[in-house]
Amino acid sequence: MTGFGRGRAVRDGYTVQADLRSLNGRFLEVRVRGLSEYPLLAQQCEDRLRAAFRRGTLELHVRLEEERPRRLALEAARAYFEDLSRLREELGLPEGPTLDHLLAVGVFEEAAPDEEALWPALEEALAGAVGEVAAARLREGEALRDALHRELAALEQALADAERLAPEALADARARIEGRLSELGVEADPARIAAELVLWAERSDVREELDRLRAHLRRFRDLLDADEPVGRELEFLAQEVGREAGTLAAKARSAALSQVALALRLGVERIREQARNVE
Repeated sequence: MTGFGRGRAVRDGYTVQADLRSLNGRFLEVRVRGLSEYPLLAQQCEDRLRAAFRRGTLELHVRLEEERPRRLALEAARAYFEDLSRLREELGLPEGPTLDHLLAVGVFEEAAPDEEALWPALEEALAGAVGEVAAARLREGEALRDALHRELAALEQALADAERLAPEALADARARIEGRLSELGVEADPARIAAELVLWAERSDVREELDRLRAHLRRFRDLLDADEPVGRELEFLAQEVGREAGTLAAKARSAALSQVALALRLGVERIREQARNVE
């Protein structure tokens, strides 16, 4: 599911902006940018994102503005002074190094980054970005749920048609056999015809497939009405419905039932595509 969120926080001398982008993905993948100097903070951000979302590719970009205190690098300054003094002697310069010379080469250093002090501002900014992305994904999810409900209603209607057509297949087969025998002017033993019809019925019996399809679609409707992440189970159920619809198509012995089986397979493929984007 997709979405974009931005959070910004100013605390304790730190200004943090967190931009979070969510893209469709079957699994959860988290990428954190802008915190290469702060490995612990990067890990904390990743942990927060993994706790907040179940699926999708999440890209977090963090921008920091801070005023790091500067301090004199005393040992480095002494080393610079000694090097400059030796250089003056070797070159025969009249004057030795001064404070200006030391300042020119740089004798101050920034304090090491304080990850613990930075976390409150980053946490606040991250929470704002996560909230906006979650809201965007929720809006998309509601629209997606409506679309899946429509697809599910179409599948349920196709299943009802299959349940109505399946019992008629045997009568159609008997009519075809008797009609063909009549065209050929052949009189067949009724018992033999009945035996052939029994074998035909066993090979083309689709009651088990219809029962499983009914159970799968019932579970599918329950999941669509659930208030928890269900994307992976929806995708699995869609795969199972597609398998049963394929078996139904293979066993179908009438054009009408074959058309219904095809409608089931096409409908469930549309559902599978949509289910991959569900949280």
